[in-house]
Amino acid sequence: MRGAAGLEGVTEGALRWLSAHRDEFRLPHDYADPRHDRSWTLRPLGELAQLTYTIGRLSGTGGQALCHAQELFDFAWRETRRGEVFAALVRREPHAAYPLELYAVFAEAGRHHAPFEAQMRDVARTRAWRLAERPPTRTLAVLQAEHRLGLTPHTDRAAAQARTWLGGLPEPWAHTTDTGYDATHYVFHLTNWGSEPHRLPAAVRDYLLLWLPAWLECTLEAGHWDLAGELLAVAAVLGPPGALPGADDAWRTLQEAQRPDGSLPEHAQEADGSAPEHTKPGSPLAFRSCYHSTLVIAFAAALTSHAAAGAGTAAPTPEEARR
Repeated sequence: MRGAAGLEGVTEGALRWLSAHRDEFRLPHDYADPRHDRSWTLRPLGELAQLTYTIGRLSGTGGQALCHAQELFDFAWRETRRGEVFAALVRREPHAAYPLELYAVFAEAGRHHAPFEAQMRDVARTRAWRLAERPPTRTLAVLQAEHRLGLTPHTDRAAAQARTWLGGLPEPWAHTTDTGYDATHYVFHLTNWGSEPHRLPAAVRDYLLLWLPAWLECTLEAGHWDLAGELLAVAAVLGPPGALPGADDAWRTLQEAQRPDGSLPEHAQEADGSAPEHTKPGSPLAFRSCYHSTLVIAFAAALTSHAAAGAGTAAPTPEEARR
């Protein structure tokens, strides 16, 4: 790894690419039409908001990374019509959880849409909300969103954690790509995207310190850059660079995989250059093949730099600063 300066370069390069392609994150004018696949409309915008907000908190008081992150977060808020998008979605789907999950980061940042929050206070009191069947790790996301808005949790957090794959401390050789994402998001939801590492249970921390190096090595061998970036973000939650065996080598691999324009493909290109056409720069679908992994590497590098600086917590949120 090329040290703190190298990591800052990774973050800045990725954010430059995201800034140059921010129009790709725009919502269609008829965003509530169910014919739109939300995986390619609302979800990317929500991911942009969450990770750029966290990067901004981790980036201190200056620098290009902070500037790009703040601009992209402001763009995402404007693109939601300053929260009206979420209110419209809840009017259409009263018990859907995703509008709350996507909105919560804006509320944490001090951006509020009062009618939407009033809607959610009413919805969160219903039996339908409390009894909705969701995958265990998704339940942690909903609980975190409720916490951010000051809503009463719909279920017991400790019980929800125990029902997740990582919370149950499974046999480590059962790790797959799907469980890898479940594990990383367990950590992100519990630690507020790495900004509150002390919230990770000690037993889970010890388990990850023991087994994350092997999972990371296997993920890199498979050329799965997107998941490798998320695992490196988890490594940063566990401690400063060097605390986890193999993390420095993993960073060197991803730094080499990052393209000159700052983007990072989700998967390694074939050695003979026979990568699918849609993954190549210039393809109309290239954005879809690399926007998430580019966001992830920016986030992971910022989190790793933060851990290297020895800072125990991120900068306070706007609401925290006012207290």
